[in-house]
Amino acid sequence: MADLKLPRLNHFIVSGRIANDIELKYTPKGTPVVRFTIANDRNYKDESDQWQKVTSWIECVAWSKWAEFVANQAHKGSAVIVEGRIDTRNWTDNNNVNRKTTEVVVEMIQTLEWKPREGGAAPDEDVPLPPEESAPHNATSDDVPF
Repeated sequence: MADLKLPRLNHFIVSGRIANDIELKYTPKGTPVVRFTIANDRNYKDESDQWQKVTSWIECVAWSKWAEFVANQAHKGSAVIVEGRIDTRNWTDNNNVNRKTTEVVVEMIQTLEWKPREGGAAPDEDVPLPPEESAPHNATSDDVPF
């Protein structure tokens, strides 16, 4: 049988809210790291045709610039979209028990909340509206189809 050449895909996208307080830490070599959990809700109808909600808790880890971004721009309850890859790692805990975890290694994160800039201007206030003179003046009430 010929060897199958599979593409090396490992891409995960999730939206939800950050479920824990953000704490920026540093590795012994000084690399920033943040661990956080995303709460992702899904609705479904149960056997009695009633809507139910189930929440998935997705562990994430952000490194370097993304860790600093999360620490500076997000907080518990922030709505975010996270893109990354799934990674599984093994370790031994303080009680000498072997543990295993699966988490999303963040490759991009976007906050879905608007934070006011200094001065308090809303994002679309920077873009001026077109002058009224540019609107068509030849429309009359006879041209309106209703």
